Amino acid sequence: MTPAELYTLIQSDPQAKALFAAGNDTDCAVRCGVIAPPIRQRVSADKIQEIASLNGLWGKLKIAALNSALTDPPRGAAIAFIDWIEAGRALDMDNAGVQQMAATLVTFSLATAEQVAQLSAAANVSQTFTAAEVGAARQEGLSNGAT
Repeated sequence: MTPAELYTLIQSDPQAKALFAAGNDTDCAVRCGVIAPPIRQRVSADKIQEIASLNGLWGKLKIAALNSALTDPPRGAAIAFIDWIEAGRALDMDNAGVQQMAATLVTFSLATAEQVAQLSAAANVSQTFTAAEVGAARQEGLSNGAT
């Protein structure tokens, strides 16, 4: 995030704005980490398997993948998902192909929308900020005559 963007973020939140005005850059940086939109990142195969195991999705997909009487789709989607994860590949939850696979699993009742949402939420990573970055945002505000 640029200093100008961080300055705008700070000004958008009353608590961050008050900390900023008080010169408390450290606590302001912490607050910014809470209010900033998350960054989307690929999710490791281990994390996907952990979430899918805990929410009941993994077992259901394993059964579907092993069920030779099941047609394709959905069996192919279940096999593809399991093969991808067991190969240790991270998933880009925003990739159109991954979203289509997830939609297929939901359509054929192999996954629920909630299970897919849990996997997608794992791609959200909080942004972190430092007091120095808040200081740079302060300088940005000063240079634009806003502070």
